[in-house]
Amino acid sequence: MKLDAYLEQARPLSLTARAAISLHITEAYFLKKGLKHEIVDEFFDHLWQHPLQQEPKAFSEWEARRGDLVDFGLTDDLPDDLEGLLEPAGITVEELFHVVEAPVEILWGNFFRTADDETSLAYLKNSLVIAERNGIIFPTLSPYKESLFADNHGWGNPISQITRDEWRKSGSIGALGH
Repeated sequence: MKLDAYLEQARPLSLTARAAISLHITEAYFLKKGLKHEIVDEFFDHLWQHPLQQEPKAFSEWEARRGDLVDFGLTDDLPDDLEGLLEPAGITVEELFHVVEAPVEILWGNFFRTADDETSLAYLKNSLVIAERNGIIFPTLSPYKESLFADNHGWGNPISQITRDEWRKSGSIGALGH
């Protein structure tokens, strides 16, 4: 599917769904480039916990544990542990920033203010451009069809752990045919 058509189909989806789609692309990118590290694993595990944060206290505790790669996506310095891994993987610091910035900003860019539909779509588009440039198949949208921007101030209705697990599995590299 072409990028613009995909983006139009994703337009009704919640911030949570958009972040999940962007996470799938980011994961596929890291796997394609062979970038492996526990900081990367922590990044994905942490961001996939977001949809399960239903209570303010739990959210605050979760947000406080965001990790070095999330901080990098929020314009902090590259984690020292990743410095020597980028060049062998053929990744520049700037490119890595854009790859992790998209899912991070879809979430953090909306946590403490009114949900921003257009900016979050722009970050999703950034992920899709990265996917196209790297030959990564766009994740299927069907698992997210019930999580709408129109619900819960842009975040979509709460989802169960089972649904979150289905989301995570649906866009995994095996499911995408990589």
